[in-house]
Amino acid sequence: MRFPRKISASAVSRVEVLVMVTVAGFLSCLGLLWLRDARTRARSICCNCNLKQVGMAFRVWAGDQKEKYPMQVSITNGGVMELILTGDVFPVFQVMSNELNTPYILVCPEDSARIPAKSFATNFDDSKISYFVGLDASDSMPQMFLTGDRNLATNGVSIHRGILELTTNQIAGWTQAIHKNQGNVGMADGSTQGFSNHALNEALQNTGVATNRLAIP
Repeated sequence: MRFPRKISASAVSRVEVLVMVTVAGFLSCLGLLWLRDARTRARSICCNCNLKQVGMAFRVWAGDQKEKYPMQVSITNGGVMELILTGDVFPVFQVMSNELNTPYILVCPEDSARIPAKSFATNFDDSKISYFVGLDASDSMPQMFLTGDRNLATNGVSIHRGILELTTNQIAGWTQAIHKNQGNVGMADGSTQGFSNHALNEALQNTGVATNRLAIP
């Protein structure tokens, strides 16, 4: 009578080790993917924090200017109404330097193409800014765009520096740069929102104006 052969302890150990190595490798891959996604989410949150601080600076500044933002106040009264029409964005933030405290919050952590300026007085220009400014944003129209990520596109074409006039019949979107087909916008009421391409177009339809003028740095 034959008895079934017993599996040696060493053979079982090798199988177990192989299984453990495979599982460990799989878990490591999951961990790396989670870490990458967590870093992306953290940077997006930091961008939102930047825009919240910028929005607060706008509101504090407007409190001393009859609730008008710098874009609606003449140079003679401390604003940048005339300067913003050239397409330059940095003067808007420069006149709010006391409210902003630091130019570091003007660069999105995901915007690898922009490096923050060390101060508002030294080498501060549009190349040190990640965020556009809505020329006609008003506290009385809370759904208008006040600030937001600069990686905008219209009808599939990337937008470069200057004044962008977005009409309701244009298709707006985000490019792959910065947040990869996503973007953050600071609204005129001081809130911030993250938008997909579809949500961005819906938000533009709800701003209350037929044309949204944005100064892109």
